[in-house]
Amino acid sequence: MFIAAGLYPQEKKLVNVYLPFSLLLFIVGVLVCQFLVMPRAIEGLLKFNEWFGFSADLRLNEWLGFALIMPILFGACFQTPLVMMFLHRVGIMTVQTYRDYRRIAFFTMAVFAMIFLPTPDPQSMIFLWVPMIGLYELGILLCVWQGERPLLGDWDQDETKNNELVEV
Repeated sequence: MFIAAGLYPQEKKLVNVYLPFSLLLFIVGVLVCQFLVMPRAIEGLLKFNEWFGFSADLRLNEWLGFALIMPILFGACFQTPLVMMFLHRVGIMTVQTYRDYRRIAFFTMAVFAMIFLPTPDPQSMIFLWVPMIGLYELGILLCVWQGERPLLGDWDQDETKNNELVEV
């Protein structure tokens, strides 16, 4: 309610449209991490220790950091289509730009997955990178679907139509 008081009606409408989609994408990212990635990442890390002949020394502090960072990172990465739609809608990026820089985006996503995942195994990196590629392609499709409409309309027309001026 604090933020809603400062939004224009058009902005409130956008929040009502995109917030459920954003929450759904975040939850799907967390669930993918929890049920597909975490078991395999833990298994890979334990096999890595076993391969070197070390016994696993699991500590609660490190485990909690791992168990909290991974789902949050996956949930945030699953927001890629929304970020792409926003940049397209505002006019910073075009669909053709997304298509032209696809290789660079895929490489950047791979580097991001390699650096920011707390596990050193390539399996976890691939489990983040492959969905991000799919989400990038979904973002392109959503940008094509939404078209070239202006984000919030013409501000001057809205103010003069209501006979009110907004002071900042």
